[in-house]
Amino acid sequence: MAKSRIGGSETRLLSAAGIAAVCLVVAFLFLSVLSKEDPRVSLVRQIFFDAVAPMVELAGTPAKSLANMQYYFQDLESAHIRNRVLESQNIELRQRISELTRAEVLMQQYRKLLDLPKEPDLELITAGVIADVNSPFVHTIVTKGGRRQGVKPGQAVMGPNGLVGRVISSGNGSARVLLVTDFNSHIPVVALSSDVEAILSGTNRPQPELQFLPRQATLKIGDLLVTSGRGGQIPMGLPVALVTRKGDDENGEIAIQLLDDLARLNFVRIVKSQEVETPPAEIQLSPTQRAQR
Repeated sequence: MAKSRIGGSETRLLSAAGIAAVCLVVAFLFLSVLSKEDPRVSLVRQIFFDAVAPMVELAGTPAKSLANMQYYFQDLESAHIRNRVLESQNIELRQRISELTRAEVLMQQYRKLLDLPKEPDLELITAGVIADVNSPFVHTIVTKGGRRQGVKPGQAVMGPNGLVGRVISSGNGSARVLLVTDFNSHIPVVALSSDVEAILSGTNRPQPELQFLPRQATLKIGDLLVTSGRGGQIPMGLPVALVTRKGDDENGEIAIQLLDDLARLNFVRIVKSQEVETPPAEIQLSPTQRAQR
């Protein structure tokens, strides 16, 4: 009997709560549609809204809690996925580090066997881009850092990922850089996988093109182009671009994709080139001098 009385009282309480909620909703709607011009109605409406607002907020608390819980589990799942991606990338990077270490050891052994001089380490100068003076006919940028920082004309300029140009003039605190897309830019490059050499020439368009390719040369899609060091002005081995294909046609012409977006350069690294000693010019002897010798 006691249980039935308790159950009956709970049922009556729930019924009363339901009736009260319905009454509140009806009153809310009734006051919402009443004329807004009557000040007495507006006062009653405002008092009613002030009284009902805490209850409405309390009634919405479970829904907000469920929504927050759903967002929490979604964020947890997203973090778990990112963690797995980072773990796989970490494993891949460790493998690359081991491969690079092995390649460095082999390179040192080859240098000893061939008695080759050691390549000097690159000295980089970080500089911010302060002006973009691109036009349909000229592709250049102005950077901080000039002669006081050791910046000289002819030095290579790197973006976050690869070569973007070379210094053509330098002042005391700034320098002007000719981008690789400028029509006057010609960079000797080589494909790593095939050792095919060519000239990367600017076209005044977003991407440069390869010129002076050997007739029988074959380039693979995805080949990395690096500077060949021909001419001695730009160091050898600086990454520049990837070999891609024009359009979606598998048999289409090859195209070049730079490693950096030149329109979004905020900082660059200027490579301080090493001074290359020029050999003395050959002395031309006159026929009389040759006869005397």
